[in-house]
Parts: sequence; structure tokens; C-alpha cells
Amino acid sequence: MRRIVTCLIIAGFLVSSCTRKMPVVALRTDVNSSMVSFALKEIGTALNQSGYTVGTPADIEIIFQHKGEMGEQSYHVQREGNRIVVSGGDERGLMYAGIELSERISLKEDLYTLKPFTGKPHILHRGLRYNIPLDARTPSYDDTGDAAQKNIETVWDIEFWKFYLDQMARNRYNLLTLWSLHPYPSLVKVPEYPDVALDDVAVYTGDITAATDMKWKGEDIHNPASLKIVKKMTIDEKIDFWQQVFKYAEERGVDIYLFHWNVFVHGAEGRHGIEWKQDSPVTVDYIRKSVKQMLLTYPNIKGIGVTAGEHINRNLTNEYNTENWMWLTYGLGIMDAREVNPEINVRFIFRQHWSSLDKIMEVFRNYDGLFETSFKYSRARMYSSVSPPWFDKIFRSDVERLGIPCWQNIRNDDNFVFRWGDPAYAREYVRNIPVAVTPGVYMGPDGYVYGREFISRNPSGPRQYDTDKHWYNFLIWGHTFYNPDLPDSWFIDRIRLRFPAIDAEKLHNVWRASSEVFSWVDKIHFRQNDAMFSPEGCIDKSGFHDVNSFIGIGAMPEQGVTSIADYALQNENQQQISPFEVADKLEAAAGVLIEGSAKIRPGKNAELVETLGDLEAMGYMARYYAHKVRGATYLAQFRVNGEEVLKENAVKALEAAVLAWEAYSITAGRLYYPQLLARTGMLDWNMILEYVRNDVEIARKAMHGEEVRVTDDNTLWSKDQTRI
Repeated sequence: MRRIVTCLIIAGFLVSSCTRKMPVVALRTDVNSSMVSFALKEIGTALNQSGYTVGTPADIEIIFQHKGEMGEQSYHVQREGNRIVVSGGDERGLMYAGIELSERISLKEDLYTLKPFTGKPHILHRGLRYNIPLDARTPSYDDTGDAAQKNIETVWDIEFWKFYLDQMARNRYNLLTLWSLHPYPSLVKVPEYPDVALDDVAVYTGDITAATDMKWKGEDIHNPASLKIVKKMTIDEKIDFWQQVFKYAEERGVDIYLFHWNVFVHGAEGRHGIEWKQDSPVTVDYIRKSVKQMLLTYPNIKGIGVTAGEHINRNLTNEYNTENWMWLTYGLGIMDAREVNPEINVRFIFRQHWSSLDKIMEVFRNYDGLFETSFKYSRARMYSSVSPPWFDKIFRSDVERLGIPCWQNIRNDDNFVFRWGDPAYAREYVRNIPVAVTPGVYMGPDGYVYGREFISRNPSGPRQYDTDKHWYNFLIWGHTFYNPDLPDSWFIDRIRLRFPAIDAEKLHNVWRASSEVFSWVDKIHFRQNDAMFSPEGCIDKSGFHDVNSFIGIGAMPEQGVTSIADYALQNENQQQISPFEVADKLEAAAGVLIEGSAKIRPGKNAELVETLGDLEAMGYMARYYAHKVRGATYLAQFRVNGEEVLKENAVKALEAAVLAWEAYSITAGRLYYPQLLARTGMLDWNMILEYVRNDVEIARKAMHGEEVRVTDDNTLWSKDQTRI
């Protein structure tokens, strides 16, 4: 007979209109699992917060049981008389079931009439992407923004990771991908290169501006005189710290993957002859041994990912050519670790950039383990469209021909400041992901670090973690990756849990318009990569995107939208959406956000005040772009045919854009301080206002016959052009 262990008995009373005594509840399981323990704790918290007290005997038992035949991460919960049976295909399935049950308890569902519910993953691996700023001496891809610099110390705080990983589990993410140029000196001791390991955690004290090179050229980031120690730690203490973090991740059902760009040796160069050279035998040996030691030190790392760039010599044709270099370093390093510890099982992901799948497959033909590839599914703009065209056009045929599963790298480099929230957009987006060839997804930005927020002008107590500030965004995507069929009512209930004093459905409906802003701006003014455009500031690192750039930059391909220049030149397809129609859609979204947020009374809830402020700010941003698109279109038409009324219309529209930006600047500036964005420069709405005003002068000085053309950088690249 199976032994039933009572893990927790929680009971209490809740007085209803008829003073009926509420049931005493016991939670039981024979599954020895930290994930199940976490779920039990979540249920216990929900019961306590719902008014229950501890007591026996139990009226209702909630019993957890493992049923492997249900499948990975799947679950079923049903009531059988006075028992609620929680069945899961594995530990994760049981944990997800328990977390959902805790939410239902918090939403006041009656346990006596609880209806059955189930779960089954739509996408098996659902990850977050984290460009991790470990240290000034071992930076990630681009740590030249405030978000990275202000969060170096945060990523060495165990409480941050506990919160982050707890939230991941609640939102059904089961994968954390950590991205770094060269993390090894901050994470391991390599026996053959003992003096490479770095003690302490340091930040750079030199001036960092929009002109600072992302690879730190010209900056002395290794000179002790240029550094400030923010945390004293020996390398052994660092190793112990990350072993704790990775163990905690395992206890929350979260796998750890490590991703790299190449070739970088930050923190190691100059020692033992290690240099930034692809054809250096010492460098190859050092990286190979670092990979080996990383896996021996942290055997619970489940994946390694590489990129054939950003610092690769693609002209080499000898043994150190791009693909073979990856094999000599990462491939052999993993296999070296497996020889020492056969329990190590690492998935290898060779990203598609700057190479070809055929070449990669040839070199890694002897790899002992799962071998897969990866693709930037939406380029850097996941909020641009629910149906991005690139994977099908560029890479899908290769993936299917060679039978190599392809992860989708889902990049957000549009929206960092304001709280986005549209479950309907996420549902359609996820349903369009080609799951037949996709083992998993990982979502996140290149130019931002979600640590502890640092720009709020009115923080309530300790500054929020970004995953708490953007709780609704992370909740939407995590749950939708798991189940894209969740109805609006499910999300409305979660808003109600967060903000119980307001009409949750009304906030849900207003919040949804946030997706319209970024989507339509991107569709009419599409810049595919992260450094090319920031919609929140209408900027990139070279400066402001003025009215001329809106005329010249093309529309997003295959979205049925006509670019401004094509429309003015009458090259448009009449069946496509015109720039004026895009402007109308932005105007409509602005109305919903501005007027809708004003009708919700936040009371004294500081978070709700800021949330509504975000929605209002996005509304003014949408209104600004609506006027700018109209003004750019009128201006382009005037330059083509010379009708003065078109020039007058352009000036009026751009003057309206100035008023909208002024409102945007006031609203956003009331909430947030300016910040330096790593990829696109200084986001300072008030400072940008002078450039917004200059658009009016550009229109006033415009001449008939000035060139109107569309740049060609947004076209779909052919398959042999592998730099995507």
C-alpha cells in the first residue's frame, strides 16, 4: 500500500451570507520534489490569505500524485467527492497544477464545486533571455546603457534570483538563457590558467555616453584605477553563489543555458599568451578548457549556445575557420567535460547568423549530444507583427531538409519603459510559431537588462524588480507559450488579483491597445535590428528619426502596408493599408489609452497610478506617431506633385505632432527619469522635443521636386545572404 505523507494541514473559516462553515483543508503528497513543495507553499499562502486557519480533522483533502503517462509538464485536477486530486506527468506538471490551484483559491473558487482543469504545453521549452552584466571586466553584448551598469550588483544578489526564478515558475517559463561575451573569468577557476579567474565584482568608473563603443574600444575596463569594487568576493565565493542560483533554478523547474558571442576573451587577454585572435592556439585551448571547467563546476547547465560573430574572422580557410573554431572550442570542451562526468548532458545550439546550416552540420557531425540551431524569429521586433515572415522565407527549408530543430529567438528591443499588455496579440503570435520544427523559444532584449528598475521618480519603498514592474507582460507571454488558448477572462482574473479595487475588465480592455502602438509604428517605419530604432524615443544612436527618415525608411515586408514613399510615388497596391490608414489606427489606439486610463480611479495604489500613467504616455506616443505619419505622407506627396495644400497639411500635421510629443514628454517625464539606452542612445523626452519641433521647419522649407525614395534595407534577404 502506498504511504501517504501529510505535508501540510491548513484550515479555517470564511463567513458567507448564510454563515456556512468553510471546509478544513489538508494537502498531501508522496512525491518528494522541491517543485511540488513550492506548489504546496503557494497553495498554503493562498489559503491563509483567503481567511483559512490551521485545524483538523480535514473536510477536504488535496492530494498530489505523479502519473507519468500524462506526458511532460502536463496535469489534470479534478474533484472526487471530498478529495481534490492533482495529477501531473512530471514534477513540473504537478508544480504548474498546484500554482494554478492556488490562484483559483485566491480568486475565491469554491473547493466543493471546483470544476476540473487541465494543462498541456504548447511549446515544450519556454525561456527568457538575459544579457547578464557580470562585471565591468566581463561584460555582456552591450553593457554601455544605464540598465546594465546599474544592475551589475543586482545580478550578484541571491534574493533577486529567488524572486526572478519564483516568478518564472509561476509564469511557466522553464528555461533561463544567460548571454555573455566571455563569462568564464567571473564564474570558474580553470586549473591550466589559474590567474585568469577574477575576485570581487567591479563596475567601470569612467564616463559612459552614447558614443561609448559597445566593445569598450578606447576604454580601460581592466585598469584597477578605472574600477570600483561593489562587492567583495573571492572566486570560490562566486562559484558558490552561482551554484546556489543554479540549484534554486532547478528547484523551480528552470533549466540554465549559457550563450556566447565570439571571439571574445574579456578578463583573460594578455595572460598566458591569450589574445583576441581566432587562429591563436593558446586562445583556442583556453576557451576549450574554460568550457570544460564550466560544465564540471556547474553540471546542471543544460545547454550551450554560440554565434558565428561578432568578432570572427570569416576569411580564414584553415583549421581555424569560423565553423571549425566553434568545434575546437565549445564542441570539444563539452565532450571533454563528458569524459570526466558522463552525467553531463548538454544541448548545443549553433545560431544561424553568419554561417550556413550545411557547414555547421558537417563540422559537428561527431558531436555527442543534442545538436540544434536558432533563428531571430521577429528580428529585434517581437511587437511589430504576429506573423513575422523571415523564418519561412530564409531558414525553414534548410531546417526541414536537414532535420535540425530550430529554436526561435524572440527579441524585444522596442519596449523597455512602459508596461505592455495584450493577451490577444500574444495568443495570435504564439499560434503562428512553427511548433513542428521548434523545440523551444527564448524571449528578451539585447539592449536592456531586467534587474531592479532605476528610473521611477516615485518608487514606493525599495525599487521594484523589473519582472515585478512588468508582471503582466511576463505573465502573458509565459502562460501563452504554454497555452495559447487561454481566454480573456483568465487574464482579467489575474488583473483582478493584482488590483482588486478596480474594474479589471475595463483595465484589460484599455491595456490591450498598448500593442497597437508598437505594432503600427514598426509596420510603417521598420528597422529590423535593435540598434536601428527605439520607438519610445524615436531615436537611434546616430540621432532622431526625423520626418525625412519616415519618408525614406520602408514599411515592414509582407504585412500589407504601403510605405510612405511608395504611397506618394503612387507605387502602392490599392489593396494594401495606406499610411493614412496606419495613422488612423494609431489615433484610435491613442484614444483608447488616454481616455480609457483617465476613467479608471487608482485610489492610493502607487503601482496602479504608475500603470495608468504608462498607458496614458503610450497614448500620447501613439498620437505623436499618428500625426507624424500623416505629416510625412503629405510632405512626400507635395515633393512629388507640388500642390501647396499638401505642404500646408504637412505643416499642420507636424505641428500637431509637436503638441502630442509635449504631452508625451510631460506624462512620461512625470513618471521617469531619462536614461541612456545601450543600443539607441539617450532617452530623454524633453531633450528630444527640439528635434520634434524641427520637423515642422523641414516641412516649411520643403521644395517641390526634392527626392522621394524608399531605402531597401527592409527587404527580405535571400537565403545565401546569411547575415541576418
